[in-house]
Amino acid sequence: MRISYKYLGRYKEIASVMMSYGFGYIVEKFNKDSVATKMMTHSPKNDIKKLSSAQRLRMAFEELGPTYIKIGQILSTRKDILDDDMIIELSKLRDNVERFPNEVAMNILENELECPKEDIFKYISPNPIAAASIAQVYEAELLDGKKVVIKIQRPGIENIIKADITILKRLASGLANFNDELNINAEDLISEIEVQLLRELDFKFESVNGNKLKNIFKNEKNVIIPYIYDQYTSKKIIVMEKIEGICLSDIDNTFVDESDKKTIVDIGVQAFFKQVMTCGFFHADPHPGNLFIVRENGLKLAFIDFGMIGIIDSKTLTILNQLIIASTDKNIDKIVRILVEMDAIGTEVNKEALKRDILYLMHYYYDLPFEELSISEIINEVFRFMRTHKVKLPRQLVTLGKTVITLEGTSRGLYKNFSVEEIASAYLKYYKEEKLDIRKNFAKAKSNIDEYYFELISVPNQLKSILTILEKNNLKLDIGEMRSPKLEDNIKKFTTQVSMSIMLAACIVGSSLILSSNNIQKYRLIKYMGISGFILSFIIGITLVFMILKNNYRGKK
Repeated sequence: MRISYKYLGRYKEIASVMMSYGFGYIVEKFNKDSVATKMMTHSPKNDIKKLSSAQRLRMAFEELGPTYIKIGQILSTRKDILDDDMIIELSKLRDNVERFPNEVAMNILENELECPKEDIFKYISPNPIAAASIAQVYEAELLDGKKVVIKIQRPGIENIIKADITILKRLASGLANFNDELNINAEDLISEIEVQLLRELDFKFESVNGNKLKNIFKNEKNVIIPYIYDQYTSKKIIVMEKIEGICLSDIDNTFVDESDKKTIVDIGVQAFFKQVMTCGFFHADPHPGNLFIVRENGLKLAFIDFGMIGIIDSKTLTILNQLIIASTDKNIDKIVRILVEMDAIGTEVNKEALKRDILYLMHYYYDLPFEELSISEIINEVFRFMRTHKVKLPRQLVTLGKTVITLEGTSRGLYKNFSVEEIASAYLKYYKEEKLDIRKNFAKAKSNIDEYYFELISVPNQLKSILTILEKNNLKLDIGEMRSPKLEDNIKKFTTQVSMSIMLAACIVGSSLILSSNNIQKYRLIKYMGISGFILSFIIGITLVFMILKNNYRGKK
């Protein structure tokens, strides 16, 4: 591995810290002859040697600073590649970093606002209320009296993170011989981390996420998403409404009765499934520090910090539903088939061993009563199973699984009698609503018809391409010698059915567009044309079905 001398000092610092915490063998693996390695002669202290690898890695990340604290926090969500001991330790990483001077923060604020802060704010707290690895947070008040919080990015943090990522990419290239052993692709993992870190460095992303969540809950009375002042938000600062309430992380120091806790848990679970099942866009870090109880015309739950968001598309959600249903039915073959179709398992996987372990999981958890079940335990078991069998689920599902674990942990911490039944009931509610919603199903059908229509009209071009390839390869067939009345008849029937299918799709799509037109109420002729199109579609559809059944009946004779 070649080392860039531009970052030699940082290489030296990383190597020194890693060696002092007992990871010298990894440093040596990268390049035994590297300058950074030769400079290092540190060995771990005796008290360090007594700690586990997970504890030592967490302490090393803390010493290496903001970039590695953030990387550790991201890795703590990757239960698909790290074991429980490592996840638990990395989850302890907190943004308890040194605060940077207020004068520097105010200069950044005014540079981003492009005006004196007094032109916008009546008051800004003299000291930050929180200091994280990427930003500091201040309380403030606008000139109109509205209370807000200001998040100001740490000076120079972008350059620090980019430099560390560059180093990590070079180091990852030296991990090629570890990839099989660790069951990860280090370079791909670093690239994922880079994308997430760079997004968190741009507060405009957080603003977009917050605004989208606010739109999702615009008609919900018991969920609060703080208003974000986009006119005062830039890449390095974000200004949002201050939430006046009780942070769940401080709940032990306040009096909140059990019934209120139960209400908040119900709101949180319902809100989560609304985000996932209805919108495919969800807050991916619902830990107690990001949730507030607000008493305002009743009990409400408020979300803050929108830097970590999960997105799940309808196709992946459908796959998840299929896996859940197959698991409920104990249909192991279907589970394996779904995993194969989604490229989650490779050809090298022992499918018999895979089925055996799935069967064990089902028999262990299937008959347990709800009050004894733990979603976290089940998902953790699934993640261990994935690591063992090298199953690679879509990143979306991994994020979703981690979020469910966090949600359950937060819920149990708030309300001790929390049951998996709460999550199951909410899931079933939204699953049924999605399946039985006529408008949504019609929209999906319309979308599928469009897709099938364009696939059908592309068939002639595909046939033409095939014939062109055959012609270029000088593959000649004497059709005259192969002439068969039965073959000709089948081709004619097939061509007729394809033509009618295209006409059917065209009629349905055209009629749907006509009936969805804004002018349908003004002009009756347009309405009658749309209805006539559906009647024609019905006739063509019945005829097509009759022809197919007739051909199948004759084929059986």
